[in-house]
Amino acid sequence: MDAVLTGLPDFTALDFAAYGTAFAGFIETHADWAEIIIFLMAFAEGLTLVGLLIPGVVMLTASGALVAAGVLDFWSVYLAIAGGAILGDATSYWLGRRYGERMFRLWPLSRHPELRGRGEAFFLRHGSKSVFLARFIGPLRAVVPTTAGMMAMPHRKFQAFNVLSAVIWAPLLMSPGHLAWTGYDRSGVGDRPAPAAEGGIGQGAARSCAPAPPVEGSPERTGC
Repeated sequence: MDAVLTGLPDFTALDFAAYGTAFAGFIETHADWAEIIIFLMAFAEGLTLVGLLIPGVVMLTASGALVAAGVLDFWSVYLAIAGGAILGDATSYWLGRRYGERMFRLWPLSRHPELRGRGEAFFLRHGSKSVFLARFIGPLRAVVPTTAGMMAMPHRKFQAFNVLSAVIWAPLLMSPGHLAWTGYDRSGVGDRPAPAAEGGIGQGAARSCAPAPPVEGSPERTGC
C-alpha cells in the first residue's frame, strides 16, 4: 500500500482539467488497487467534510474511460463507486444525526455558511426526496445527507433514497469518461491501440481512414 500512496500524483499542482487524466493514469499504473482506490474516492466524495475539498467527480468520471479501454472491469468499478457513495452519504447522515449543528462549525463547512442554508432550504422544500435529488447537484451532495441527519429524517427512509440514488448515479458518472475514452488515449494514458473499424457502432472516431465510394463522372479517389 505504501507504494501506491507514494505514487499518488500531486493533484494540488494540477489545474482542474488535468485531474481526470492524472487520476486515470494513476489508476492504470496501480490497477491491482483500482477498486479500493475508486471506492475510497467515492466514499470521500460523499463525506461531508471531505467532499468539498477534492474533485472527486472529475476523478471518478475518468474511471469510465479506463473501463471503455478494457483496463478495468465495468462491474468492479460500478460496485466500487456505488458502494463508496452509499457508505459516504450514510456516514454524513450519521454525523449530522450525532453532532447536529456542530458539524457546520467545522472547517471547511465553517467557511461556506451559505451551504447550510441551501441544504436546509432544499431539504425543507423536497423532504425525503432531497436525499435522492442532491446526489446529482454539485455542492448539495456534500451537505444534504448531513442536513437530513440533523433534521432527524427516519433512517430507513434515508437509506432507501441513498441506495437508489447511488445505483443510478454511478453509471451516469462513468458515462462521460466512457464516451470520451479516445480523448484519454490521445492524452497519453496508456498505450492502448484504437479499436478496429469493424468494431461496430460507437467507434467512429477511432476508425481508420478509407476512400469514399466512386461517384459516376468524377475521378476515382484514392484517399480521404
